Amino acid sequence: MAGRQALIVGASSDIGAAIAADLAGVGYDVALWGRDVGRLRASADGCRAAGGHATYVSLDVTDVAAARLALREVLSRGGLSVVVWAAGVFDWASADEAEADTWRTLLDVNLTAAAVVTTQVLPALVEAAPSALVYIGSGASRQAFANNAAYVASKHGLAGLAGATFLDVRDRDVKVSLVSPGLVSAGAGLLSEAGRHRPQDLLT
Repeated sequence: MAGRQALIVGASSDIGAAIAADLAGVGYDVALWGRDVGRLRASADGCRAAGGHATYVSLDVTDVAAARLALREVLSRGGLSVVVWAAGVFDWASADEAEADTWRTLLDVNLTAAAVVTTQVLPALVEAAPSALVYIGSGASRQAFANNAAYVASKHGLAGLAGATFLDVRDRDVKVSLVSPGLVSAGAGLLSEAGRHRPQDLLT
């Protein structure tokens, strides 16, 4: 895997940073995208501690032009063999109380940006095949939860995107996977009832 690149979108999250360090540890050069510069810097340090090389760019994944420019920079360093979509936002809101801006933000980040970035990276993944595209979903990708309508809708949409993308590229040696963990001791998991009252029950 020497010289092969992996792109982690959402690398400033706890899950994204952990995935990035794992990939760096098995020999990938890792490109990190996320919003929080300080957390991106820490994620890059984790990759280097694992024995790998990492670069990072702070960007908003809903900014199509910024993502395209950042991807061009990644590809200038070589082929792209792995892309992991770990970006996402979370908010509590029931179906009858969710505000329009909340719906718009959740769907823009969790689904629309994922679809746009998918379109941007697939040509590079096809060129570098065998390659892999992995979406980090949620238990909400397959199951509905109360007081969570917008988030559940966005994650169900991500599951549909992953399934359709798999069908589009399965004959071109690009592996497409959706990983939908249950409550994790990070991000939205910590905001759940279990996270607030039974943190020991969460996945590490």
